[in-house]
Amino acid sequence: MNPKGLRTHDNFIYRKYNGFVMQLGISKSVSKKQKESALIMRKQTKIAAVVSAAALLALGASMTSFAASKGTWMMVDGEWYCYDKNGDAYTNVFCSSNGKEYYVGDDGQLVRSEWVEYDGDQYFVNSSGAKITNDWRLTTPMDDDSADEEWYYFQSTGKMATNKKITYKGKSYYFDSDGKMLTGWVTYDNEGTANVDEANTFDSKKTFYCDETGARIEKGWVKSTEPGVEDDDADADEYWYYFKASGKAQTGKATNIKGQTYLFDDNGRMLTGWVARTDADSEYQEIGGEDSTEWLKSYKAGDVYFCGDEDDGHAKKNKWYKTWRPNQYDAADEDNDEYWYYIDKNGKVYIPSDSDATGYKYKLKDAKLEDETELKSITKKKVNSKDYFFNQDGEMLSHFIDVTESSTKDLPVGVYYFGGSDDGSMKTGAQTVKDDNGDSYKFYFGTKTSGSEKKGVGITGNKSNKLYYKGLLLTADDYKYQIATVDNVHFFIVNKNGSIQHSCVEYKEDSDVLIDARDLAKTAFSTTEGLYKYSIDAATASAINKVDMIDETEVMH
Repeated sequence: MNPKGLRTHDNFIYRKYNGFVMQLGISKSVSKKQKESALIMRKQTKIAAVVSAAALLALGASMTSFAASKGTWMMVDGEWYCYDKNGDAYTNVFCSSNGKEYYVGDDGQLVRSEWVEYDGDQYFVNSSGAKITNDWRLTTPMDDDSADEEWYYFQSTGKMATNKKITYKGKSYYFDSDGKMLTGWVTYDNEGTANVDEANTFDSKKTFYCDETGARIEKGWVKSTEPGVEDDDADADEYWYYFKASGKAQTGKATNIKGQTYLFDDNGRMLTGWVARTDADSEYQEIGGEDSTEWLKSYKAGDVYFCGDEDDGHAKKNKWYKTWRPNQYDAADEDNDEYWYYIDKNGKVYIPSDSDATGYKYKLKDAKLEDETELKSITKKKVNSKDYFFNQDGEMLSHFIDVTESSTKDLPVGVYYFGGSDDGSMKTGAQTVKDDNGDSYKFYFGTKTSGSEKKGVGITGNKSNKLYYKGLLLTADDYKYQIATVDNVHFFIVNKNGSIQHSCVEYKEDSDVLIDARDLAKTAFSTTEGLYKYSIDAATASAINKVDMIDETEVMH
């Protein structure tokens, strides 16, 4: 009778101990060295190895029920082995224990913390020998310990991911044909057989960007060199890229990136400065530069935007913006003038499609309108209930504009005033303007839209018993009283305040007679209401005048 708890079977003696089976006998199939062991621990488990028919034949196990058969794990001289029911040690296969798979090598020993190649695929086992599944490993490539460590991912089967996109915790990662996790620019071609590689060129449908952790950028910005350019190339330019929820780089126009509009070229690069749509396919490019001869008027049939610099690249919209012309923008400096442009709510820069008038632009210098600039195109536009003038390139006009020829009733000929360079709104009524010396001059511009007085146009003639010429108040300068002419047809007697005189008296200064109107009939002064009230004709003016007349052309160009 056997001792309690012991039994014999096939030359093996077993005893239960803390859930394990202690093997005291020795199998016929084990080596002589193995037979010298007095105590051998065994784990009872199912074998979960999946091998090819060739591997099974190599093991001499030509049975189809291999995956369901039982195996035995045994420790011999400190190393674990897996044995079949005949007592033969398995080699170069995976064996299972407690739901995990372990690999035994050429010598039958359990493999730990190593790469494993099995049935043409690569795996990795951890320090306990268990096959890694659904997890990462930072290590050197298989059979090349001298190489840099790389990140690898092992799928649910334990196979190393190759030429694949893997989704892990909601993020996408890419692995090349060697299983290396890629960072930076990545090409993923999923048509037919998947192909993953570092991107050398940009393809809006196949090119992605992964950060330093390997995660694909989605709904986010990246500043990088172009695909195919090394990051450490000190001479390489960097650009901003935006990646959509799909991971694809944005191209063309994006109207709602955190509420802002951005423009990108066909290579996904965010565009800055002056940007224009170049064709009907919504292709955009930066325009201008030192060598550019093109003006904004060249793009009036398309879309033009202003997108600031690389750190402020969104398209400006629904606002006025002051900047350099496109051909001066890249070489912007204080020697070049900046101009105001109006940008609508969609980000489009206003460029007139038609011209309303032609004329000249002036500044008030030394009491005269000087710095004459010919304007071949003038367009009137209302912005926020105020009237503005623009040239053909969408530049807001300022200072004095003399409209000499108009094609619309809404824009009568005459002199207009639009304030300084940072104002630009059309002025009406009484205005005080300083010249370059700081001296002040009074003007009056029409407030009505009909009759002899036109809205915005400088008054010429009598306004509230003051004499104006193209908006400028004419005053006696050299003397207390002088005669001023308007168009050499109408003549007025004015004092130093510009007030029109119409009495038949002597006009004196320090007892000197300047103008003698005593012999004039009251009717010599026009009584017609309007711009020429209290004027006299040329012959009368010549007869009564004793001093120099005011030459309005000396005041106004």
